[in-house]
Amino acid sequence: MERIEGSESGSDLQTVVRAGAVLFAFDQNTPELGLSQLATKLGLSKAAVHRLAQTLVSLGLLEQNPTTRTYRLGVRLLQLAHVVQSSLDIRHEARSHLRDLRDSTGETVYLMLRRGDGAICADRIEGSHPMRDLSTPPGTTVPLTIGASGTAILSTLDDTEVEGAVRSLDSKTAADVIERVDAARARGFAMTRGDISEGVGAIAMPLLDDRGAVVGAVSVGGLLSRVEASQVELAAAVTRTVVEIAEAMGWKQV
Repeated sequence: MERIEGSESGSDLQTVVRAGAVLFAFDQNTPELGLSQLATKLGLSKAAVHRLAQTLVSLGLLEQNPTTRTYRLGVRLLQLAHVVQSSLDIRHEARSHLRDLRDSTGETVYLMLRRGDGAICADRIEGSHPMRDLSTPPGTTVPLTIGASGTAILSTLDDTEVEGAVRSLDSKTAADVIERVDAARARGFAMTRGDISEGVGAIAMPLLDDRGAVVGAVSVGGLLSRVEASQVELAAAVTRTVVEIAEAMGWKQV
């Protein structure tokens, strides 16, 4: 473990780094550590480590043994690990269904997972058409206010949440987003025209978990004229894929 450099009255960012270093100090060989051990490992004073550790305890990220007063990792980390594992499971379970969607439509297929006010591209399968959409590489995070997947996700949220998502936008852009969301709710699927890449159209459906909470969206993207001409068929194909992925995950779509 590297010692933490810098003064103990550092910035908020330094505090976050130090809190992370406290968590990373634990491993399989040392699942519990006392205050002095942590201070030695991190190169910080006991007082500084105590403040960090107690804050992490209050968040459930650390626990303190009431008898020995040593620290161990908290169960809240298991919840976070479950979120990560769930995302990995979705990608694994969805892959074959996304490939089938690409094969049946010829368009590029995306699996987008919600991350707060954005959606991250968890998987992309390139279309087979000569003119195909490659606008969002895997790992890219896109605001929910941009793209068909974001619109599909927003369409499942209540109006207060949608208003919160557009609050930082100028009035015209915010109005455009809300109009797209309203259209998606009325139409039953989200459709966007050139808002990520000029000349590209996309259609998306939200993916809901077993509690009815939105976890992401599946979309197809391609040449705008082609997508517009086949929007009903594409929407039906994306809907089937969403249902298949939900069933593979053991979720019932609400």
